[in-house]
Amino acid sequence: MSGETPVPTKPRAEVRPEDARVLEAYELRPRAGHIPRATSKMPVAEEPGTDTPWIGPHGEVMERLELHLTYHCPERCVFCSEEHRMAAYHPFSVTWGRVAKVLRLHASRGVKSVHFTGGEPTIHPQFIEACTLARKLGMRTSIGTIGTRLADLDFARRAVPVLSEALFSLHGPNPEVNDRMTRRQGSFAQTVAAMRNTLEVDPDFDLFVNTVVTKLNVDALPDTVALADELGAKLIIVSNTTPEGGGLDKYAELGLPLSKIAEIMPQVPPRAKRAIVRFFGMPMCLLRPYDLFSNDLHWDPRVTVEWASKPGKVVFEGQYNWEPNRKRQLVEPCRRCSRNGICMGVYDRYAELYDTSELRPYGQGEADPG
Repeated sequence: MSGETPVPTKPRAEVRPEDARVLEAYELRPRAGHIPRATSKMPVAEEPGTDTPWIGPHGEVMERLELHLTYHCPERCVFCSEEHRMAAYHPFSVTWGRVAKVLRLHASRGVKSVHFTGGEPTIHPQFIEACTLARKLGMRTSIGTIGTRLADLDFARRAVPVLSEALFSLHGPNPEVNDRMTRRQGSFAQTVAAMRNTLEVDPDFDLFVNTVVTKLNVDALPDTVALADELGAKLIIVSNTTPEGGGLDKYAELGLPLSKIAEIMPQVPPRAKRAIVRFFGMPMCLLRPYDLFSNDLHWDPRVTVEWASKPGKVVFEGQYNWEPNRKRQLVEPCRRCSRNGICMGVYDRYAELYDTSELRPYGQGEADPG
């Protein structure tokens, strides 16, 4: 009958007691290397659509480089988006020669900043040299890290002067929550020590935090953000579980229900007394009244240089991303939303599995951010 609300054809996502079983498969140990990585066949990398892929669709020049220095990590985060890539490519070394070549090439093309990632970038044997070269080439330098070597104050004293910023992974407000996410005993203590060492070397350092939220740690998120703020973070990125790698393998157990995003995220910004908060991978409409904190509004295009598969070989090359829409899509409620040109919607895997009617589309009369 006309006027009736259609019955959803997919279930709504919800938090279930059985989701926590994903953490019961492995005991916590000081070293997590005993935990095997999940494997998956790597897709064939796409060829660039132009001879000058570093020039964007509107004539802009790519200015940000993300460089994967390693495919090894001491932790086995349950949600790790790099899980499959690390399993596939860890036999292939990222040599100093490759690193230097990539840095010089992209500096010549106009790149102004480099973010070293992995795996864990600080365990690369030429980590200090890589940062030093990037600085000499005129780039800002940053890392995404669990703090492995920065927890050593002597190493921090050598590394911090050649770093512009560091993004530390912190996934809980205490060892009980954080270490269950990373599946390594001592992970929380190491990251906190590394953050403190960094600020001991340079009290004005641009220290940032990334916290990945799943069904299993989301209720502790406000306390995690408060701790990160207390530890001196200037920027806190709250990242939704990405359906890649381990996050894809366990998405049904880990992926946040839309209702949980709407419930918890508005509680977060007031807990950060000094830090800026950004929400990554979440529909803007569920963040209200903090929708302007959506990272969709603050994301920078980047070229990611990493191992990739081609027919019969692997190559170390760049993939160019000009929009923050990786693994995300606009679903039916988004199509009538006045902000569907600036919000990237929900993750594609979420839309495959669950009903999305909990989205709250903006009306045509609501003001756009800006």
